[in-house]
Formats: sequence, structure tokens, C-alpha cells
Amino acid sequence: MRLHTPWLPILFFSLAACGESAEELPKTPQLVSDRDEMAFDREFNAGTFVGTSGFNSVMVTNMGEDTLEVTDITLNAPSVFTMKVSNDYTAGTPLQVPSLKHVFIEVTFKPREAQVYQGTITIKSNAANLPEKVIALNGQGIAPP
Repeated sequence: MRLHTPWLPILFFSLAACGESAEELPKTPQLVSDRDEMAFDREFNAGTFVGTSGFNSVMVTNMGEDTLEVTDITLNAPSVFTMKVSNDYTAGTPLQVPSLKHVFIEVTFKPREAQVYQGTITIKSNAANLPEKVIALNGQGIAPP
């Protein structure tokens, strides 16, 4: 008995062609962040107890072939927010982020009073897609029990 299935080779060829294709990276540096806002203990309308600290971070990745040069990272917020950048960033010196690599910006929130605090972090770079990225900061101090 012989099966006559002329469509079988077409099916195998079609299945072999399925799959994920590798997307090519753009030549120019591309700034991509994993979030647009950093909220500190704001789930369920909660907050951070006065005198304690909350932590959060944002990951900035270069999704282009050329090196991303971060020329400035500015914290514009009340002093209850403090910022630390990985990779030994020095203000005024460009931070080099190679292709497909990332840098973390860590923020600590330590409220002094029971109130809402807001601010921003501004990242300036040579990214073709986003030369200036603003990340919102949002925290609420609450009185301890």
C-alpha cells in the first residue's frame, strides 16, 4: 500500500520555515528603559513608613549597535530621594553603554513626614530614539503604627 500525499512535502517545508526570525539591531544607539515611573510601596494605596527606606531601580539598555553615551542623569526631586548609578558614573562624564548592555539607576526613598513626594530623573544621551528620557518618582510617607 502506497500513500499518495502530494501536500506532505509542502507541510514539512512550511513547518521548517516557521519560527522566530532574528531582528536586526538598528545601527544607531537606542535607549530602552524597563519602566517610566518608580513608585515606592504604593501598592494597595500604601506608602513607606516615615524614617524607613524604600528602594527601586530602573534598567536602561542600549538596543542599538553603536555605543550609547549617557551624557547626563539628573535627579530633580526632594532630598528624600537619593540616586545611585551603577558602573561608577561620574556627573559630567559620559557613561558608555555598549550594544545590548545595560546600566541600573537605583533610587532610595526615605520620607521624613507623612505626605506625598514626587520628582523626576532625566536621562540625556545620544540615543536616536530618545535623546531625553524622563522617569517619574512617586512616594508617600505614612505615619508608623
